[in-house]
Amino acid sequence: MSSIQEYQKAGHDVSKMQIAIHSHTFVSDDQNAVDGYFNTYKSQMDRIGASRGWAPYTKMQYDGGRSKDGALFIGSPAEVADKIAYMKEIFGITRFIGHMDVGDPAHDIMMKSIELFGNEVKPMIQGL
Repeated sequence: MSSIQEYQKAGHDVSKMQIAIHSHTFVSDDQNAVDGYFNTYKSQMDRIGASRGWAPYTKMQYDGGRSKDGALFIGSPAEVADKIAYMKEIFGITRFIGHMDVGDPAHDIMMKSIELFGNEVKPMIQGL
């Protein structure tokens, strides 16, 4: 049974259905910071992966995750906004939740990412 069918079966109005994506997110207007975030992200993925039997995290995984069809929302404000818009187009999402502290980035870097998300990404996707 599809999620829409389950939603209807539970007595909900499909026209009010909300669909969200929650994903690791990092926004920077500095390409060097985006490229450098790989090391922060890799540190976290390797720490988690060690207890789960995963192979070390690679740059290829990072770049693949950042691609249009990947699961990571990491990039410039325009790249992140475009990816959210794309997810709305293919999945009909109505909400996006960015998990922004993966790998424990420096406080100033995290604050800048949050600022860019609110001041630049949000206006680009508002009303989609």
